[in-house]
Amino acid sequence: MRKRIFAGLLLSLVFCSAACASEWTSYFRVGWSAVTGYVSDKWHSITGGKSEPVSSDETLPKEIASQWDGLTDSLNDALTLRDKQETLPSSSWLPFTEDKQSNSRKINKLLDNALAILVKGDAGKIRSDASRLRDEIAKQRLELDDLRNKRITAPETSKLFWRLTKAKADEKIAALQEEIQVSEEKLRAVNSQLTDALKEIGLELDEQQTEILLNSVTGDDLLQNTVVFANVKAVVGKLEELSQNDTNSLEITRRYTGMYLVLNDLLIHTQEELIRKIDREYKPQLNVIMNEAESLRRDAITKSRQRAYTDAQRAAFATNAEANEMTIRVAKLYVDLLNSQRAGTVSSVKSLTLNRDLAENTYRTVRSSGELRGLIHSGLKVFDAVGALSMPELKVFESGIMRAEFEEINRRLKK
Repeated sequence: MRKRIFAGLLLSLVFCSAACASEWTSYFRVGWSAVTGYVSDKWHSITGGKSEPVSSDETLPKEIASQWDGLTDSLNDALTLRDKQETLPSSSWLPFTEDKQSNSRKINKLLDNALAILVKGDAGKIRSDASRLRDEIAKQRLELDDLRNKRITAPETSKLFWRLTKAKADEKIAALQEEIQVSEEKLRAVNSQLTDALKEIGLELDEQQTEILLNSVTGDDLLQNTVVFANVKAVVGKLEELSQNDTNSLEITRRYTGMYLVLNDLLIHTQEELIRKIDREYKPQLNVIMNEAESLRRDAITKSRQRAYTDAQRAAFATNAEANEMTIRVAKLYVDLLNSQRAGTVSSVKSLTLNRDLAENTYRTVRSSGELRGLIHSGLKVFDAVGALSMPELKVFESGIMRAEFEEINRRLKK
């Protein structure tokens, strides 16, 4: 019995010690955090709130220069895993054992980290602003529609201050219409800014074409790829410059050649992802829309000729048939747009793949820094050649009706 009591006391002491240790550890963590916070506040008061300027590089976009360490770390880590890929088994049933699949997931995560940095820049920021404003306008229009519906059953007056009356609904509707107008004016201004920003990175579009591109279901992907291409070119140029600082080190040559190789992989990945979306998402959805519109068109034509309906009803069926005919026409134009875009993207992938093959061979060989310089120069020429290939010809709509139908199809594709 005494042994059991002693064992119980011993266990209690052990658990108490662990808890106390945890408490003290927590105390010191909080204490150190407070100390660092105090020092930071004091330094802030001494310097008047001025922090050390972030170093920049004039040859790189400022957003890329400020995150250069994070970008190159992601590229180097991806390169290390890429080298490791060849020695791993295709798959493994053992837990906690790496195989090609698990390693590929790690590589893709690192490439996503790099991509998150490479989409930044003036054009990338403006693209995000435009996307946010379009979403905001869509929500405002839904809210406006909801208010108009609630107004129908709203009383003329009410003693309950929180109750929505017709007068209050009218005030809210008017205010929301003004908000929508302001948001649309902001969006037009952003579109103009984006047009100028795209010209700076070599993409010549007028404001109407920019607006069509932003409204298309693949617009964000195309603009992202354009921004990434421009930033990758700047990064590759910087790698070329850095590689010349020590031309006698094979390890340095290998490092920069490897980062250049991973950048090629990243560009191919972004282009192939766009092709996948076109083939597996957007075109099948467009076929559904066209089939539905064709079925409705035929039904409407048939009923517009039946004497069982009144003249007004037959006229309405005829109008519906014309509306569905317009939907089919615009959907076919949309398919042409996607096909053009896909063809350009496939051509880009082919050129990039050939360039990547050369980069991989050079990376494996690494004979001299002269080879790296020639490789990067030829690569930059490839980027110039394929950078705009995936951008389709953006035709201005013939009429406002076609434009409205195009926007409606976009809405359905983005659901």
